[in-house]
Amino acid sequence: MIPFRSATRTGTFPFAVAAIVLVNIWVFIREVDCSSDEARVRFINGFALIPYDLTHGVALPPPAAPALATLVTSQFLHASILHLFFNMLFLIVFGPLVEALCGHVRFTAFYLWCGILGNLAQISVMPGSHVPGIGASGAIAGVLGAFLVRFPTERIGTIVPIGCFPLFVRVPAVLVIGLWAALQFIHGFAPLSSDVLSERGGGVAYFAHIGGFLGGILFIGLFTKSRRSRQGPRARSRH
Repeated sequence: MIPFRSATRTGTFPFAVAAIVLVNIWVFIREVDCSSDEARVRFINGFALIPYDLTHGVALPPPAAPALATLVTSQFLHASILHLFFNMLFLIVFGPLVEALCGHVRFTAFYLWCGILGNLAQISVMPGSHVPGIGASGAIAGVLGAFLVRFPTERIGTIVPIGCFPLFVRVPAVLVIGLWAALQFIHGFAPLSSDVLSERGGGVAYFAHIGGFLGGILFIGLFTKSRRSRQGPRARSRH
């Protein structure tokens, strides 16, 4: 089930969502534009979250970011064009309504905060890992958590592949996000005794998703504008 649009549009342009998308695209172009595979690996390792480096105070030489700063910088790196595309797609679908709820500046702070919480959750289960962690998934998971709390009945346009044919359906956000969240918890907690705690290999950082998602649910209230200052989100439905 792939979401591609929300049935409701806000009355204001989502400047923060647009800016975050553009920064992610720009950073990915910088990755791809590296002169060699070795240069690309150096670039990614310099700004990715490496749990061992953070938990053991390892500092890579400049221009690498300080280990603590990688809790943020890692959120703007992606492993492939598909990784970037799907992360930005979810942000574009679910981000604008949450931004309208928070305001541009608070939404940006909320987004980064959820990404930090997601990274900390991943570090908590793999503190000695040398595998670089990259991606905006933890931050976007926080946006999904906020959306689930504030707009559970919002209709989301989705694509459901039926064999070779796409089926276009509109379903409540609680179903789309609920299925996504269930998969994260299943894949995250099921192999706790082996794969997740392994110091080898990469893969999907499910605990970054879980940490960001729970952070979004718990902290959206702190970042939401007061009723007096909020005029919306003013909305019009698409039919």
